[in-house]
Amino acid sequence: MRVNVRFFAVSREIAGMAQQPHTLPEGATLQDLQAQLFADYPALAAQRVRFAVNLTYAPLTSPLHEGDEIACIPPVGGG
Repeated sequence: MRVNVRFFAVSREIAGMAQQPHTLPEGATLQDLQAQLFADYPALAAQRVRFAVNLTYAPLTSPLHEGDEIACIPPVGGG
């Protein structure tokens, strides 16, 4: 199955792009995608990113489906 990952803020800098398609086996979860992303971009693992699936924050146990859009969102500070 193919999903589209969108990178924001520092995750975009680490990945070097705003979005990227990923191919995963059927039945894959968000945790499977996270493992693939951390393997591809080791610096991303240190960022404590959260993930949203189709505009909704989701737990890592969430199953993914063909065409899902996953947002990779690093912590945001402000003041």
